[in-house]
Amino acid sequence: MKHPYQEYETSELWDVVKSSIEDLVENNDIELSTPIEYVVGYICKNISSTDISSGEKSPK
Repeated sequence: MKHPYQEYETSELWDVVKSSIEDLVENNDIELSTPIEYVVGYICKNISSTDISSGEKSPK
């Protein structure tokens, strides 16, 4: 499926985030009305734009 977050699809982060979301859906903790690729991509983009080690956000 084409989406604006394809650059993240091959990252380890993508796999972790997608797996976590799939677990939440499977456990009926959340329901997705948006395609999962958009949700995973958005989260990956935001994490990637944040310097996790210092807690500082990089400029977007």
